[in-house]
Amino acid sequence: MPDENRQRDFTPPRPSGTPPTQQDPQHQIPPDQLPLVDELGIEDVDDPLAGGRGRLFSAAGRFSPLIEFTDEHVIMHPPQLPFTEDGPSEDIVTRVDERGVLLDEFGAAKHIAGARFNGQVLWYMGKQLPGTTKYLVAWFDQEGKAHNLYVNEEPLTVDVVFRLRNKTHDGELSFFADVTTD
Repeated sequence: MPDENRQRDFTPPRPSGTPPTQQDPQHQIPPDQLPLVDELGIEDVDDPLAGGRGRLFSAAGRFSPLIEFTDEHVIMHPPQLPFTEDGPSEDIVTRVDERGVLLDEFGAAKHIAGARFNGQVLWYMGKQLPGTTKYLVAWFDQEGKAHNLYVNEEPLTVDVVFRLRNKTHDGELSFFADVTTD
């Protein structure tokens, strides 16, 4: 028997077959002012993909943000507002120092903790492996010149260096015969 004194979690009301903004014919909303969730006809979680305006959207229901997939971006739209072409956005900027080393959120150069090549610290470089979001790794000689690391002529990325570092007892990557440098 349910406890009458316990507070229940809020569950949004299940929509009827017609979106709430179009139920009353006397108070019809113009199509360009319809909430995006109603314009796309999203009623529940049964069909997570919806097409509209020549675009592809995904939603986890009427009350969750709508995700638009483009060739270059993923855009989140609020479900309760009409669709707009432009709006607030976040530009992601990669900051590097004068040597080309990636900087963290505090402006400090990022290095790979515990990983070394011939005793030299390994740094996250601001360059990424083409077609990925993986950062390349380099070490600096006495003159301050960057030297990339390679395995079978493929440049090493941070994720690979972490895995190699974890396979050693001291983080020295020159132990691996396949790891070379320029």
